[in-house]
Amino acid sequence: MIKLAIDLGSSMTKIYRADTNSGVVLAEPSCVAIVGANQEVKAIGKEAKNLIGRTAEYMQIVYPIYEGVIVNMRLAVLMLQDFLSRIGIPKTALRHAQILMSVPCGFGGQLLTDYETLVEECGLKRVRFVEQPYLGALGGGAILSETDPIFCLDIGGGVSNAAVISANGIISGIAINVGGNNMDANIIAKIANTNQLHIGALTAEKIKNEIGTLSLSALGTMVAEGSSTITFQPSSTSVQASELTECIRVYINKILEYAGGVLCGLPAEVAAAVNRNGVYLSGGVMKIAHVPQYISSKLGMRYHITEEPQFATVLGGGVLLQEKDLLRRFAGKME
Repeated sequence: MIKLAIDLGSSMTKIYRADTNSGVVLAEPSCVAIVGANQEVKAIGKEAKNLIGRTAEYMQIVYPIYEGVIVNMRLAVLMLQDFLSRIGIPKTALRHAQILMSVPCGFGGQLLTDYETLVEECGLKRVRFVEQPYLGALGGGAILSETDPIFCLDIGGGVSNAAVISANGIISGIAINVGGNNMDANIIAKIANTNQLHIGALTAEKIKNEIGTLSLSALGTMVAEGSSTITFQPSSTSVQASELTECIRVYINKILEYAGGVLCGLPAEVAAAVNRNGVYLSGGVMKIAHVPQYISSKLGMRYHITEEPQFATVLGGGVLLQEKDLLRRFAGKME
C-alpha cells in the first residue's frame, strides 16, 4: 500500500513516501501564481515563488495556506493536486493510499472541516491528521513514552508549535502565528530604514538564511540589491550580520514567551522530566546560526536538533506510518 506523509506548511510543502523508503520526494514552496479576474493558475511551487517581485501588475503570487489556515480553498486544492502529481503516483492509486497529514497544535473546529474538505477535493480517501508536535519530535529522534514527557518547539515560516507531549497525548501545547516570515518582513523594514534600500521578500529570506544569526559577534556580510528609497533607482548596499540580529531575536523572544506559558504550571513530575530530557527543536528557522543555542540558553535546558530540522515534521510522519502501534495511538480518526 502507498503511504505518504504530507507537511502542508504555510511556506513549504513536503511529502515523504514511506512504503518504498524513498524518503522526502517533494519539497516545494506553498505558493501559486495567478493572473486575471478568474485567477488562472500560471505557476505553482518553486516556479511561482521565483516570480515574487518580478511579475507584471496583472499577476499575483498567492499563499493558499496562511499561518496554518486554508485561506483559499480552490488554490490550495490545485496546489496540492499538482504536488501529488509530481511524485508520480496515479490518481487511482492515491484514492487507496494511506495518507498522514500534519496539522497545527490544537487542530479542530473549522480548521478540521477545512482540511477534511481539502483532502476530499484532492481525491484522498484514507487520511489521518496528526498534530505537528508529535511529528516534529519523532522526526527529531525523540522516543515517546507514557512516563517520560518531552518538550518540543517547532518554528516554521508562518506557524510555530510548542508542546509538552507523552505517549498519552499533548499535556500542554499551543500553535503561534509567528515565524520566519515575520523575520523576513522585519529585515525588509530594517534595511529600508538604515540603508535606504527597499529589498524584496526573496532577498530578505536569502539574507536571513545566509548571514542571519543571533550571535552579537557575527562578522558576516552580504550585498543586498533593490531600489533606493531616496532616488527610487536600482541600488545596492552592504548588510552586516550583526545588523539583523534584533530582527530575528524579537520574534524568537515572542515565541519563547508563549512557549513559557506551555511550560508554566506543569505538574512537578512532568516538569522534572521535561527539564531532564531537554527541548526538541525543529523547523527551518532552527538553521539560522545560534538560534538553537539562544533558545537553549533562554529555556535553561539542553537541546536536541537534527541536521535538517526543516524536514523533521515530514520525517516524523514517515516514522509514524511505519510504526503501526504508534500510528494507532497518535493518529486521529481515519476519514
